[in-house]
Amino acid sequence: MSSPQRSQSTKEAILEQACKIFAEKGYRGATHAEICSAAGANVASINYYFGSKEKLYEAAFILLTERMEERHPLDGGVPSEAPAEERLRAFVHAHLRRLFDPDLVGGRYRIHMLEITEPTGLLESILSEELARARALLQDILRSIVGDTLSQRDVEWCELSIIGQCFMAIPNRDPGGGPRKVFRLDVTSVDALTDHIVSFSLAGVREIHRKRQKEGE
Repeated sequence: MSSPQRSQSTKEAILEQACKIFAEKGYRGATHAEICSAAGANVASINYYFGSKEKLYEAAFILLTERMEERHPLDGGVPSEAPAEERLRAFVHAHLRRLFDPDLVGGRYRIHMLEITEPTGLLESILSEELARARALLQDILRSIVGDTLSQRDVEWCELSIIGQCFMAIPNRDPGGGPRKVFRLDVTSVDALTDHIVSFSLAGVREIHRKRQKEGE
């Protein structure tokens, strides 16, 4: 193996191990020595290949995010010109598939949750941009359903209701099992839960739309 190939292999190994160790121990709990040992690399390799532990943390989260978006894109592969109802179903389905994907939950999700409970601030811009893209997509779908009848506040509250339903499927470390256990949710529930959330949400959105139209008469 040539030197450039060895260099790339070492860099990739460090990044893969960083994904696992940051997910398990968080940014503060992970060490250069542990990550490099797991990757079979010299302890100085993180600074050599990534510049710093902070940059490695960002790179690991970006890699996990890219894998998530490749496996479960939020638009579900449905084009923007498709019917709004179809786009909404694809959006909800993608959210649920992400939450029930063991690989994603095992890595990226844990890092994200650790950033909520023990924030470092290092991923703030990445998470903010991701949230903005997801919100823009869902609001565009909602506008396609109701047109300009609803105020921005109405649209945002409809968005809140839809996402709130999806979040009931978030994994929970509570001994009681959280919503998943209470409502008997698992990966086999994804399609049926998607149908329910979409049907329930469309009915609610259309009822708000009807009320606003009536108020405007």
